[in-house]
Amino acid sequence: MPQTLSTLTRKAAVACIVLTLQPICAADDYDVYLLAGQSNMDGRGLVSELPEDLKGPMDQAIIFYRSVPRTSDGWQNLAPGFSVPPKFKRELPSPTFGPEIGFARSMLKADPNRKIALIKGSKGGTNLRSDWKPGVPSDKESQGPRYRDFVETIQLATTQLSQRGDRFTIRGLLWHQGESDSKSSTDIYHRRLNELIGRIREDVGVPDLPVVVGEVFDNGKRDTVREAIQKVAAESASVGLVSSEGTKTSDPGTHFDTASQLLLGERYSVAMRDLPIPKPVKMPAAPRKDKIDKPNVLFITVDDLNDWVGCLGGNPDAQTPNLDRFAKQSVLFSNAHCQVALCYASRASFMTGMYASKTGIYNNSSKSASPAYHQAKHMPVWFREYGYRTMCMGKIYHNDHGKKVYWDEIGPKTLRWGPEPPDGRQFKKRFGKDAQDSLAWAALDIEKGEMPDEQIAAWGIEKLNHDYDQPFFLSLGFYKPHTPMTAPKRYFEQFDRDSLTLPNVLENDLDDVPEIGRRWVLDRSKLIAEEAVRQYSPTYRRELVHAYHACVALIDDCVGQVLDKLDKSPYADNTIVVLCSDHGWHLGEKHHWRKWMPWEESTRSLLIVRTPNAPGNGSVCKRTVGLIDIYPTLADLCELKPPNGLQGLSFRQLLENPNDEWERPALTSTKAGNHTVRSERWRYIRYVDGSEELYDHDKDPNEWHNLADDPSMTAIKTQHAMWIDRLTSTASGE
Repeated sequence: MPQTLSTLTRKAAVACIVLTLQPICAADDYDVYLLAGQSNMDGRGLVSELPEDLKGPMDQAIIFYRSVPRTSDGWQNLAPGFSVPPKFKRELPSPTFGPEIGFARSMLKADPNRKIALIKGSKGGTNLRSDWKPGVPSDKESQGPRYRDFVETIQLATTQLSQRGDRFTIRGLLWHQGESDSKSSTDIYHRRLNELIGRIREDVGVPDLPVVVGEVFDNGKRDTVREAIQKVAAESASVGLVSSEGTKTSDPGTHFDTASQLLLGERYSVAMRDLPIPKPVKMPAAPRKDKIDKPNVLFITVDDLNDWVGCLGGNPDAQTPNLDRFAKQSVLFSNAHCQVALCYASRASFMTGMYASKTGIYNNSSKSASPAYHQAKHMPVWFREYGYRTMCMGKIYHNDHGKKVYWDEIGPKTLRWGPEPPDGRQFKKRFGKDAQDSLAWAALDIEKGEMPDEQIAAWGIEKLNHDYDQPFFLSLGFYKPHTPMTAPKRYFEQFDRDSLTLPNVLENDLDDVPEIGRRWVLDRSKLIAEEAVRQYSPTYRRELVHAYHACVALIDDCVGQVLDKLDKSPYADNTIVVLCSDHGWHLGEKHHWRKWMPWEESTRSLLIVRTPNAPGNGSVCKRTVGLIDIYPTLADLCELKPPNGLQGLSFRQLLENPNDEWERPALTSTKAGNHTVRSERWRYIRYVDGSEELYDHDKDPNEWHNLADDPSMTAIKTQHAMWIDRLTSTASGE
């Protein structure tokens, strides 16, 4: 990847210290050019076909590239590869380039003493009618997504230059687009292009900004657009034209080939230099973050992650260096539990701050949702009402983002759990419908960036590159280690399968479990998952354990990238980070696989909270909290008055003193009327028929010995049963 500006700045700073010829390093002066349009501005020239001397970075030219969700990750030295061709899913640089290479080299050849900064925002397949629609000033809802993104890109890029201390002047706009508007009439495209140019000039504050427009390739089907582009250039002394005459395409009549991209870049340079130079006007920087008085929130959720994380100690083979490092910077809640051990119901609970007895949701369907759930102020809605910009990508709710009205911005859709096993899901092929549990896995031979979770991380990093004039609530929901347990093979290669530690499974573990609990395990299908695992092959249990570790390692990598970006950003000292899993996961314990049970493996959840400068950071809190407590805690930390109806409690006091008193245990429900209470030492389960389980975690962490029938345990059971009655009341609002 090209060298970053921050690296260059550090080197320059060192040089100043050594030479001591001047008190500070002189700031750079940049001529800024804006590049926008669709695929021929983005570029489909092939880097592999360039001469060797054109493949390297330029010393006097930098670029800020953004084609959502791809980004250059700030300013970089200009080099080929800032382009996103079709089906490209890896990290930049890409194998293609646009006219920026020929343009910058020609400009520098004409004036070797200048420094050039290019702000490029382009995307293939976009049109001027809707994608680039400039809309009404200051009304983002009326603007097309590409225009809105481009203005944000300009603001972000120029703000970063200002924050570095560099001086700059916006000198011109390069525009190449029209292939997707070939059916527009000359008059309509002419009007729309003039509107776009006028609005960009208005938004950057340069009324006479020089603009060079490029002709689309003449394939005999774009006459109206070509005529409109030529007309716009002919009517204004501050608009130049780049002809496509003499160019060639790499496909039938659309995308310019490598040589033509270089030629067009040179023509853009000549045309730009021929235009009148406007009066220099600097674009005002975006409002600084230190003017925002409320903290930002980064809320990260992980699907189906149990305690197989290094910092929780659930399995000695876990490789989670990023999560472990983050835990040491935060308060790690070692005894946190979900309120329902199923995706939809758990997320419905912690996003509303209500127990399942109040939401009415105990499964993965909203059909039973109560009026209270529908009327609730969901967490992103509440933050939005208090002036936060709410953004999300991935699995936040069971259907990813919940309702669109909850969010100001929603990231692009993905394949969710990612590519399927290439040879199909193992159980489905072997057992058909007899084994409903889909315990499938595969080590995928795919490029970096193709997994949905990698794309979510990249989108989150891109959002942290923005400059905001309001606090943000950014939520990222990662899909793995949810089944199918597929991950790139490089994560499988981190582990030696033959030496992995398998879960402790007691052969007669269900003997002292009440009938309802046994039935939940044994009657779920004709062939329960545990029997299917045993029948499939002697090694299949070990294969699944290996796959689960690999998926967790993938998530650790993705989360680590986001946290690293946050820590290096201007938001590091003013952002609260909450990281949690929606529930746990069984890998054969209690003869069960997956989740949805009242036992420890299902209910225990990862919960790590980092609050800037909190006294408790770096500590482990052993108090028993629930995911339901996240909402009121964030409201408390951000000084928002919580909405009526929250049943969770703020654990802000535990972030300051992890050993502070905390009375309330965690309540988890499994179907209506079946509840488990987890205190620091005990797990008590009461089924709808009155049958019970009781486990002493000080002596029995595997929950192998049910003490419910022991007469000496009556007081303990009564104490915990009182909490069930207290917390399942729909009027409960502690």
